[in-house]
Order: sequence, then structure tokens, then C-alpha cells
Amino acid sequence: MDFKLNYKQYSDFINIANNVFYPLKNFVNKKEFISILEKQKIKNKFFPFPIFFGLNKNQFNKIKKKDKLIFFYKSKKIAIIDNLKFYSLSTKKIGRKIYGKKFQNHPYFKIFSKDNYIFLNFNIKKKFKHNTEPDNFVSPSKFKKKIKYIKYLSSFHSRNVPHAAHQWIHKKLLIKYGGLLIHPLIGQYQKGEYKDSIIMETNIKASKFLKNNKVFCIPFLSYPRYGGPLEAALHAIVRRNYGCTHFWVGRDHAGYKNFFSKYQSQRYCKTNQRKLGINIISEREPFFCKKHNIITNKCKNKNCENNKILISGTKIRKYLLNKNKIPNYLMSKKISRLINLNSLIR
Repeated sequence: MDFKLNYKQYSDFINIANNVFYPLKNFVNKKEFISILEKQKIKNKFFPFPIFFGLNKNQFNKIKKKDKLIFFYKSKKIAIIDNLKFYSLSTKKIGRKIYGKKFQNHPYFKIFSKDNYIFLNFNIKKKFKHNTEPDNFVSPSKFKKKIKYIKYLSSFHSRNVPHAAHQWIHKKLLIKYGGLLIHPLIGQYQKGEYKDSIIMETNIKASKFLKNNKVFCIPFLSYPRYGGPLEAALHAIVRRNYGCTHFWVGRDHAGYKNFFSKYQSQRYCKTNQRKLGINIISEREPFFCKKHNIITNKCKNKNCENNKILISGTKIRKYLLNKNKIPNYLMSKKISRLINLNSLIR
């Protein structure tokens, strides 16, 4: 029977098939799911966030008596799977473990509850390799061949068009470590977020500003889970698998509005740095100092507290939505001229 994958299922499959989520080699079974929730472990290796294959009730009813499926994404045949095993878990328990005590208020938990009536584990009988490496995807194995000559490679995650603070971070990482992977996540689905094409175009542009052959920009084919600290740790593992030695964790990495506390993701990743197998960079967020006309994350003058202007993607999107010119201190003119209202998912 043919089974049409949605984008989330497809991107997770591609990442699993190409060791982006290593040591995970398949969607989790029930035992592995519980182990990750309870211990952040899979087969005695640290792994913070479950990558599961969920089915809504309608999908389950269509395939519950099948013993083999052919996965399709759009018109492409992706894989043949067999040995289908269905299992259930308490969505409330999952929500509490991933999002914390206030999980029922988290918007992604509401999506999760709707989309995951039951979970599926299976054996991947055959992968159609030419379809499991899409055109815009670079696998860890391919990327690591490019960076053999680099001793230290820092990495920066984003799901936005790069603003001035991002570019400040890019430069800082390159100067300190000598190499940089700008690795933007593509696969947005929320209205008001940037389209994938514009995220890649602008981040590639930003990477070229640095004029260095040890700077790379490739897409991270995934989607936002808004999982805060646990998802930030997953992102660190992804960059380790791409051969990076250092990873910048942002002030509200993988968060949603004010659901998680500021720097909570940094603290969690720094605490688990040895388990993650990559050096975590956890610094204060950069800001624009009006008095000194610079971007920094620690102004030398103690009297500059009232001169801080915080820089964020949310602030820049407001300029776009109001059709106002984006100030140069928030975003480079060379980047801002590439974006407009059509850059956003409507």
C-alpha cells in the first residue's frame, strides 16, 4: 500500500537515513521513546529528544491491517517498510517531559496531540537512495569530506533571515575558531515565518560577507519543534554529527515566545556538554549600543544600560508587516533589500 509522507515525516526520515540524528538509526520504538523521555538516553548514549513516527486516527485506520507500506513524498518513492508495530503513549506524559509543567499551554503540544493518535515503528526494507538525498540536502558524510583540513569548526543555528546580531556572532565565531558552519533550519510552517528560499538566500549572502573559504552555509532540512532546552541539545548533536567542534546556543534557543526562561537552553546544553560531545558556546545576547554605535554583548561602559537596543527577528518582522524601512543597526542593508512582505509565509 502507498503511504504519502507529510513534510515532517519526510524530513525526519531523510535525517535518520543519513545519520543526521545519529546514534538514532530509525524512528523510535516504545521502549526507546520512554528511555529518551525518562533518561535522555538511547542504547546507553545521550539523546535528548524523541524522533517518532506519529499517525492521526484517519491514517491509522487506513493502514492498521497492513504488513508493508511504500513511502512516497509528493511523487517520489522514498522507501519500502515492513514489520509494522503500533504503540500508544500518554500524550500528557510526553508533553510534561518535553515542555515542562505548563505543557498544555504550549502551541506545539496542541499540534502534537492532534497529529499523534498512535505511533509506528517499522523496519526499513529498502531505501531509494536517489530520493533520500534531495537536491538541497547535504549529508554529514559529504560535508565532513569538505572540512577534513579544518581543526576547529564552530556552528550557528538559525531559522531566520540573518540580522545584525547574527552577523556579529558569525564574525566572532570565525575569528575565535577559524571555521564556521552557518546551518539554517528550513521547513517552517507557521504563518508569519520566513519562507525557506529567502532564509537560504540571505544566509548564503551573509556567509559570503566573511570572505573566507572556511565558512560554509548549508540547509538543515527539518522543522521547528519549539522544544526549548531538549531541542537545543538535539541541534547540538546534529552539528556534532556534521563534524563541528563548537556550537553556539542562543538566548532562547528552540523556544517559543516566553514559554521557556531566557538562557534556559544554554544552561541545559552547557550542563550536558560532555554527553553531547561538542563544545557549547553560551554567551549573552548581542545588542546595539546607541551611545557607542556598536553591536556588542557586553558594553564596557556601565552607564550604557539605557542605551541598549535589543535585536530580534520578531522586531524586524514588525517593520516588514508595517511596510517600514528596517534600520541598518538591526539588519545590513544588503540583506534587508532582499526581503519584503512576500518573504513571509501568509
